[in-house]
Amino acid sequence: IMLGTDYPSWTYLPPDADCSPLLSPVHHELQSGNLLFGNLEGGFCSVGGTPKKCKDTTRCYVFRMPDHFASCLVDAGYDVLSVANNHVNDFGEEGRASTAHILDSLGFAYAGFITHPWTTFEKDGITYGFAAFAPNKGTMDLKNYARAAEITRMLDSIADVVIISFHGGGEG
Repeated sequence: IMLGTDYPSWTYLPPDADCSPLLSPVHHELQSGNLLFGNLEGGFCSVGGTPKKCKDTTRCYVFRMPDHFASCLVDAGYDVLSVANNHVNDFGEEGRASTAHILDSLGFAYAGFITHPWTTFEKDGITYGFAAFAPNKGTMDLKNYARAAEITRMLDSIADVVIISFHGGGEG
């Protein structure tokens, strides 16, 4: 999920910096299932953070969504989000911390940071365990098979349903 970036310019945002027209036409589809999962391809960091350096800006992108864009994920009905991907570090540790703060404040279930590798949540009387992995700094390393297996076994012991996500891509 990338709803628009204000970096390096506000002109990359949707008109009027309003993300609602992006997902509202498909709300009925997004909300038609039992559970809505998404990969948050970037972070919420309206201010601060240090943008990553790109050698070739035609093949490297730096994403930063304004904090208020998180409300569009709430409106769309997302239940759980992965933060393990190649853009979660676009604004460094401060960007990851800001993203975690926003998601926590809105009550989102999310996982994928080294500091937040897994989560559990309940919906419709079912307990879900969720973990997310990627090969990127600050995320749970998808190549650490022993740790992935350990987390999966632990979640299996405490949840009715276990969901594992991995993001192995990168631009360029």
